[in-house]
Amino acid sequence: MESVDRRRRRLMQGLGVAGAATATGTWPMFGQAQTPSRGGMVRIAAPIADNLEPVTMTGSGTIAIVQQVAEYLVWAEDDLSLRPVLATEWYPEDNARIWHFKLREGVMFQDGREMTSADVVASFQRMVEPDSGSSGAAQLDFLKPDNVTAEGRYAVRFELDRPVGAFPYYTHVYNAVILPADYSGDFANNPVGTGPFRLVDYRPQEGARLERNPDYWDNPLPYLDAVELDFYDGSQPQVLAMQGGEADAMLSAGYIDIRPLFEADDIRMVAQPTSTHAQVTMRTDQKPFDDVRVRQAVALAVDRPRAIEVLLGGNASMGNDHPLAPIYPSEVNITQRERDLNRARSLLTDAGYPNGFPIDLHVGRLAELSQYGEMLQQMLAEIGIEVDLKIEPLNVYYDHWTEVTFGVTDWASRATPGQFLNAAFRGGADWNAPKWANDRFDDVLDQFESEADEGRRAALGEELASILNEEVPAVISYFKDGFRPVNKRVRDLPGNMSNFLDLTHTWVT
Repeated sequence: MESVDRRRRRLMQGLGVAGAATATGTWPMFGQAQTPSRGGMVRIAAPIADNLEPVTMTGSGTIAIVQQVAEYLVWAEDDLSLRPVLATEWYPEDNARIWHFKLREGVMFQDGREMTSADVVASFQRMVEPDSGSSGAAQLDFLKPDNVTAEGRYAVRFELDRPVGAFPYYTHVYNAVILPADYSGDFANNPVGTGPFRLVDYRPQEGARLERNPDYWDNPLPYLDAVELDFYDGSQPQVLAMQGGEADAMLSAGYIDIRPLFEADDIRMVAQPTSTHAQVTMRTDQKPFDDVRVRQAVALAVDRPRAIEVLLGGNASMGNDHPLAPIYPSEVNITQRERDLNRARSLLTDAGYPNGFPIDLHVGRLAELSQYGEMLQQMLAEIGIEVDLKIEPLNVYYDHWTEVTFGVTDWASRATPGQFLNAAFRGGADWNAPKWANDRFDDVLDQFESEADEGRRAALGEELASILNEEVPAVISYFKDGFRPVNKRVRDLPGNMSNFLDLTHTWVT
């Protein structure tokens, strides 16, 4: 397994920081050693798309469709640099509490209208409305609808409730695609965006067909004539589709599911380190997890190296109960928590649970999480905690994931650690499943978000990590490497740390 330091060095080369940026209208092509050819089609195996509405979408299949039709102001690359897309420049004011974005001129929606600041303002206002039902609203809780305003025809001003130095990354949350100002819903029948492909056929529960947008602003892209996204219920049918030649690529894959594809001669694995992780959350407002010693005992019972090897084939970085993953530029140097069953039992005894306790553990049926739940059940049994495992369909789990006493939740990779820290651990945040509140943490997080100096920001990040490591509202054991199986005839189809799908440069031999 590649070392964490080597993985970090490889990704940090060319690291970009949010700030002023300028584009010439094109972006360097992947695989420049070969000349792309125009034409052809690729078939992508994807999870079932259950809600084709950009504002409220959450499933990766839905997101993949929408991202071909509509675009963001910026795109966060896997090296954490920001690629200008519908915005060409951005800069902060008032210690990063106010942000100005200059828009690309001459970009046309697929219905022939020009994209302007009115469309950007309406798109963000629509997303962050308190009753929008959008996960984007939960991630941008510092932005009120009235504080998104136009500055002329081709510029937009964002006034935030608090300074956020990494705000440009937040314009790439998956719901933040730019739609026409008068968009009123029903994307399946009115799929209008500025993207490289047009949605020409959507079959709920089955698939979608997209065709090249001949008027795309970034000529001569895209190269493909068409894209077919085929929906599958579960990973195993997708693997079979890859093996049988019915799919050219999988949108995303967990290591356990795709092990047979590693040996296939006609398939290559596009892989990259990510900040994707599982949070084993514990309700700090309920017994037994209201006692920090119990939470620490749970963390000490987890065999992290074994989990990484068994669940992920070694393709992960070690977690230390905080979300500041090794892919981020701020290196965290705190002592790595290791398994210590004697210390765990002693902490339980001190907390008044010398014989352990019974507890339900709720787990969504996704990737390796079911197997992880089984491993946690076995590991915790060694310190007397009797786990009743509740493995649930995702729609069931996500109906109550922020309310369960003990749960395992998958968090997809984010381009900045603040997106985890604010959403999952800030006191009172909607996605704070542990119901944990720490005034010192919130104060340091405010400083971390607004700090521009890299050295000071690193020190603040380390303090945040230390607080989480000590308080353990959630156990974070690993950060997964991402995999995207791709047929070798398909060129320049990149992976993505958040499983986003960018086909603008993809071509086929």
